[in-house]
Amino acid sequence: MKSRTWLAISFVLLSAFAASAQTSEAQAKRADIVHLLRMTGAAKGAAQVLDLMLPTLKQSMPQVPETLWQEFRSEVREDQMIELTYEIWDKHFTHQEVRDLIRFYESPTGQKIIRETPAIQRESVVAGQKWCTQIVDRIAARLREKGYQVPPELQRP
Repeated sequence: MKSRTWLAISFVLLSAFAASAQTSEAQAKRADIVHLLRMTGAAKGAAQVLDLMLPTLKQSMPQVPETLWQEFRSEVREDQMIELTYEIWDKHFTHQEVRDLIRFYESPTGQKIIRETPAIQRESVVAGQKWCTQIVDRIAARLREKGYQVPPELQRP
C-alpha cells in the first residue's frame, strides 16, 4: 500500500514539474516571439497599412474632420498587432526556429531587411496597383473586342 501511495505522490510531483517546465518554455517562446516581432518591425505593419489607407479614406469622406482621423490613428498600437499575431507565429514556428530567426535578424543582412522592408512594401504597393490597372485594361479591351459593354468601373478615361 505504501508503494502505491509513493507512486501516486511521485506521479503528481512529476506532472507538476512537467507542467511547470512547459509553462516556462512557453513563456520563453512567447518572449522570443514578441522580441522578434518588435525587432523586425512586423508589429508596426498595422500602423503602416493604416497610413497607406488613410489618404484614400480621407479623400472618399471629405466631410470627416482631420481630428477624427488623427484620433483613430492614435488608437492603433503595436501591442495590439503583437497580440493578434503572437498565436500565429507560435503555431507556425518552433521555439528553436524563432531563436534562429532572431539570430538572422541580428545579422547585417537581417538588419538590412529590417531597414529596407518599408520601402520595399511601399514600392510593391505601387507596382501592385500598376499591375492591377494593366489587368483591368486588358479585361476591358477583351470585353470590348468580344462585343460586350464595359461597365463604368472598368473604364478609364
